Amino acid sequence: MTRLRRATVAALTCWLALTSCSGPAAPDARNSGPRPLTADEADRVALARFTTYRLGTGNVTTTIPSQGRTITLTGRIDWRHHLGYAELRDDAEPPTRELVQWTITHVTTRPRWTGGLPKRPPATGWETHRLTPHRSPLDTALILLLNLGTDRPDNAQLLARSSARLVRQDRIAGTPVIVVAGPAAPTAASQPGSDRPALGNTRYWIDRDGRLLRFQARAGGESAWMTTELAQTRADPLPSPPPADTVPAPPSR
Repeated sequence: MTRLRRATVAALTCWLALTSCSGPAAPDARNSGPRPLTADEADRVALARFTTYRLGTGNVTTTIPSQGRTITLTGRIDWRHHLGYAELRDDAEPPTRELVQWTITHVTTRPRWTGGLPKRPPATGWETHRLTPHRSPLDTALILLLNLGTDRPDNAQLLARSSARLVRQDRIAGTPVIVVAGPAAPTAASQPGSDRPALGNTRYWIDRDGRLLRFQARAGGESAWMTTELAQTRADPLPSPPPADTVPAPPSR
């Protein structure tokens, strides 16, 4: 097995571990239903995370369902260095608002924030804890966002032979895209009453140049989808992480 093939298998395994395995296909009247990827479609999927990585730093807006509320994350991600910086707010009453900076293993938060996303983060008031993705939909989402960029294309031939499926054609702001369901867990069962395999719990909206414009996942055991919109213009560099006190991870987020 080549190094690239091993890397692709490892990446797909990581996605399956962070998302909740698989789910039924959503019908779409404009399409004949999910089907295997063509060679061209597999090439586009293989490029998607690599084109995000080549962008370097980009603006994202993500909505995350978590325990009956919706968390909105607005900020920037540096996919080359696996860093994120964003403002977080939810729809509770009163709403929670925080600044967050995170890496692939830890998140640093500035609670009780009211000032939007500053170019320079405040120097004090930060707390750090280790990410716990299997206990927290938010922590799962933070890791998934950082993994939307990778330093090499995925293996298109492996993707074409996998359980990844074309779900439908779509448009985002007038741009034609394909909507692809990522590979399902190896143990996922077929849909009840059908010989059609269950679909994986990730979705990618990819244009003809292999650019990822939207991403969805069911994360952290939630039945609703987290949704990320990715801008295709390079964003400002992220600020340096502030000093912070290390605290235990909260029970859930």
